[in-house]
Amino acid sequence: MKTFFEGSQFILIVLLLGVQLSTYLLLPYGVEGLVLIAFLLLLLSYTLLRGSAAGLFWSLPYLLILGAVLFDGQFFNRFVKELEVPLPYMLAYGIALIGLILLAGYIQNQLTDQRQLVLKLQERIRRFTAVDIETGFDNPERMEFEVTAEMKRIDRYGGSFVLLILQMDHYEEFQKLYGEKERAHLLSSLAYKLGELTRQTDRKFRYDTDRLAVLLTNTTVESVEIVSSKLENKLKVHQLLSGNLIDLTFLIGQVTYEPGSESMDYEVLMEKVESERVSYVL
Repeated sequence: MKTFFEGSQFILIVLLLGVQLSTYLLLPYGVEGLVLIAFLLLLLSYTLLRGSAAGLFWSLPYLLILGAVLFDGQFFNRFVKELEVPLPYMLAYGIALIGLILLAGYIQNQLTDQRQLVLKLQERIRRFTAVDIETGFDNPERMEFEVTAEMKRIDRYGGSFVLLILQMDHYEEFQKLYGEKERAHLLSSLAYKLGELTRQTDRKFRYDTDRLAVLLTNTTVESVEIVSSKLENKLKVHQLLSGNLIDLTFLIGQVTYEPGSESMDYEVLMEKVESERVSYVL
């Protein structure tokens, strides 16, 4: 943003001075001068909204008339006799019109670039700070950030972690059968149970529509069996809002990251855990 103001301040000053000078020179010429001033202001306003190409396009009628005056002797004589604004002023006005449109177009391009940059920054902030409303877990973008950071920590200091992916079986069928309220209740219930089963240092994510993920920090492949057993006992039965109990099934994938896995990046890690999830069924 600072770069925009530093780079465009001079252009903006020149644009304003050009408009003021044109206004000053044309005001003494009555209605014709006012029409030319209004045309200039409207064209510059349109250029600031649409860009220099649009402004130059709508300046063509004036430029064509000016060209006919300069290159057609008979038209030149008739036009000059009826015109209050001197021809040199008309010519200078046409040149100034093109120049000011280009300056306004430059400012419009800079403003557009800044708006796009702001939107991108807002989107990045939203992606890395937003949580899933239905579960309270971090979103997929935040998951990539957290898992990647944990991988780098393991590479530097040692240790290991386990990443679990829990895919809810028949998720769409559940929603069609029981409705939206029961689906939301299912997600909040699963989130609550996972919060009870995991440590405060473990991270939970809404990885996809029907997938939850748990990053078990400082966990070995041996100890993850205990976690899997707890998950099986806690998650396999769900109580509906009506009070009825139903059985749930999940596909679980797990992958362990430990020293010596430096060649594995986040994408490879996720491919591995996705391929493993068919091996574990609750």
